Amino acid sequence: MSILDVIFPKFCLGCGFLGQYLCQNCQKKLKYLNKDTCLYCEKNSYFGLTHPKCLKKNRLDGSLSLFYYNEFFKKIVKNIKYRLALDVWEELKKIIPPDRTEKINLFKKLKKDFFIQPIPLHKERLKERGFNQAQLIADYFNHYLNLPTIDALVRKKSTVSQAQTKTKQLRYGNLMGAFVVKTPVKNKNIILIDDVITSGATVKEATRALKKAGAQQVFCLTLAKG
Repeated sequence: MSILDVIFPKFCLGCGFLGQYLCQNCQKKLKYLNKDTCLYCEKNSYFGLTHPKCLKKNRLDGSLSLFYYNEFFKKIVKNIKYRLALDVWEELKKIIPPDRTEKINLFKKLKKDFFIQPIPLHKERLKERGFNQAQLIADYFNHYLNLPTIDALVRKKSTVSQAQTKTKQLRYGNLMGAFVVKTPVKNKNIILIDDVITSGATVKEATRALKKAGAQQVFCLTLAKG
């Protein structure tokens, strides 16, 4: 135990157990996704690829996630993003078994040249938070993918947190026109990285901006799906 653990003790986010943010018992509350679905029709889909009938102009080509976005995972995300508890992220990374990340090798199987693009924060929120959680997650996934990272998207609109918008319609309205593309992406295949996908409003709007700018295929990779 370090001196920091004495001054700033860690308590489990699930049960309050002293010593860890994610104790061994509460780690069982983390539920891994055992099946993937099309983001648009929500029916089963091989590796989360968008079904041909759902793949319309400027839509996402597929979406993969590792966890279910349950109440325990919601606490984890909230502590990382809003309480700036990066130690929670460090613990989470260490307990994810390597075999649970095997499905992201889909991007190698597709035999395309991919680029990783973390979903950006608005500059005001980035200044306030001091880090972009999507960038941290992108770095984690890239240990397995080893792909070049681009910084092509800018979040020009300071939006209300999606967690505070209660309906799909409000979420889409909140994100409308939120992203612009600042560097060439023509004919590029891009993997968007974010922490959580629920309605998909954020990644759908980012995808729309990228495809309008000439991106060929756009996929999404997140830690959790609600």
